Amino acid sequence: MTGRDLKWAAGTSAIMALTVPFAVMPLRMATQLGEKLGLILYQLLRRWRSLGFENMEKMLPWLRRQPGWNPLYNAPAHLARELFENMGKLVAEISRLYHGLDEDLFATVEFRGMEHYEQASVRGNGVLFITGHCGNWELLALSFGAKYKPLAVVAKPMKKQYIDRLLEKMRFRHGNSVIYRDHAVREILTRLKSNGIVGILVDQVARPPHGVIAGFLGQPAWTTMMPVKVAMKSKAALVPIFIHREADRNIVTIYPEMALSSEGSQDERIRRDTDRLNRYIEEQIVNYPTQWNWFYRRWKGTENL
Repeated sequence: MTGRDLKWAAGTSAIMALTVPFAVMPLRMATQLGEKLGLILYQLLRRWRSLGFENMEKMLPWLRRQPGWNPLYNAPAHLARELFENMGKLVAEISRLYHGLDEDLFATVEFRGMEHYEQASVRGNGVLFITGHCGNWELLALSFGAKYKPLAVVAKPMKKQYIDRLLEKMRFRHGNSVIYRDHAVREILTRLKSNGIVGILVDQVARPPHGVIAGFLGQPAWTTMMPVKVAMKSKAALVPIFIHREADRNIVTIYPEMALSSEGSQDERIRRDTDRLNRYIEEQIVNYPTQWNWFYRRWKGTENL
């Protein structure tokens, strides 16, 4: 193990030790402490804060033009501060999920629009849940698995395999499972064939041959074609689903199935429908801008387009 690997392992061990107090203290106290931790991280994580500011400043002109945009967040500093507060709450909640002390957290989750999932599932071709890095997306998957039906989430393997093992300890609870992106399509199709549920986070960079250029917050962004191509092949339903925080509650909203396009060539339909999926994430960001992951180079590789 190299010196850098040792540093990674030591840092991970320190973070895991930090999760224990958040897991065992009362939930409200944990989230309040998490919010304070977020403010500390706002001061300490300068690179993250700088990247968040960069992304926000670039996208704010587009966001300000959208119906429903809250002008309170026109100042990147205000948006970033609240973003870090929410990140701290996320740390508190993830800690409980990791250690399996999740009953009180699941009790905060309210599901809206279950009829849309039920209508999509009854056809028997499986359901592709489409979401993004909004709110506590880990809680979304685990609470659905615990309350309704287990699902599989598609994930990108981490560079450090022991981090995957740590995440699997949490993600495999309540009958849920993980499909790693490098070998995803065949396993996704197998699960859909048995009317299973597969969750895909689509707000990540996906280069050719796996991605196409699609609009995202007013800028071009490489976007995965996987959900649309799989839906074409399997006849599975594309169902957008998101989670957001409202005070002490976590609200999961399930939207009606997005029907696939029927006009144009296959390539045209894939591009059009991939672009349409981004509209759902954009709407979520406009409504809850401090609950999306701004610390990611979402537009990487398209800066000069």
